Amino acid sequence: MSTKKVKSDHPKIKIDNSLEQYKGKVVFKEKFDLANKMLKITGLPKSLKKHP
Repeated sequence: MSTKKVKSDHPKIKIDNSLEQYKGKVVFKEKFDLANKMLKITGLPKSLKKHP
C-alpha cells in the first residue's frame, strides 16, 4: 500500500469519539464560572454583539 501526498492548507485531524461522553457537560466548572463573571463585568466585544 502506498500513500499519496496531497498538498493542502488544512491539517488533517482525527476526532476521538471517546470524547462524546463530555458533550453537554461543563468539565472545568471554576473556569466556566470565572469566564461568565468576566463577561458580565466587561460585556462582549462590539464585533461579537448581534446587530438588530
